[in-house]
Amino acid sequence: MLVEKYIPQGTQGYQSLSRLFSNFDKLFSFSPLRWFGVWAILIAGDNVVSHLSDRWMYWSWNSLSIYLIIALIIFPYLDYLLNSKYEDLKQVNSVSAVGKIFLYGFCLFIVGANPLYLSLEALYFGLPYILFFLVGHITWGISINNDNSNKLLKKEIAPNLCLIILASLAASILGYINDDPMISTAAAVFLPFPLVALFFPIAIRHLQRCRIYVVFIPTMFLSMRYPWLLGLLCPLFILSRHYYYFTTGKPHPTFKVDHSDEQLV
Repeated sequence: MLVEKYIPQGTQGYQSLSRLFSNFDKLFSFSPLRWFGVWAILIAGDNVVSHLSDRWMYWSWNSLSIYLIIALIIFPYLDYLLNSKYEDLKQVNSVSAVGKIFLYGFCLFIVGANPLYLSLEALYFGLPYILFFLVGHITWGISINNDNSNKLLKKEIAPNLCLIILASLAASILGYINDDPMISTAAAVFLPFPLVALFFPIAIRHLQRCRIYVVFIPTMFLSMRYPWLLGLLCPLFILSRHYYYFTTGKPHPTFKVDHSDEQLV
């Protein structure tokens, strides 16, 4: 990030901008980084309905509707309320938690698809998208701890990585069977990341890449059909990076990875 080079920590400019970005504390108390995932599954619902009527839909500016605008505003706030109430679901470390997250993704998908246009075919085509929503939650549920006193063991994260791989593979295969190039390709492109994390020597960077790309890949694929989505994703990404840099000293989210492996065994 260029701002790190031209406005390093400790400078007067950094202190001034830190005070400026502290004004966004209230906004970031609502966990806006979760909006990427919520927006993605909501739009995935609309995408399936649109796909069933026009399989060749691409870069459609007409895809933005009043209904979607309302959903994209209201449901990130509802997600914040639910996430605050059910913090135990963040780890996704039980069958019950997996079921609840899948059901949550299913509900968001239905909202995005608009219940008025829902059909059994839409639900069937939506299954791989909901599976990938689950993949994202499980991926982010794997704790990455940089504290040397709590070393991460591969045997502890292997079950979750196996579930991520199986669910991603299932999403890709189902998408292929449905002749849906969107989810079949997105899931297939993501698949190598958890495979590397599982079969290569364990390292923080492998898990960081899983976290980065489980969000980046589907949102970019959806943006190819919904170009206006970039108008939501890019400002939030840029604002978040600068907010966290000027309040914590580290830009976040980021595509950089930690190449230090000594914390992992």
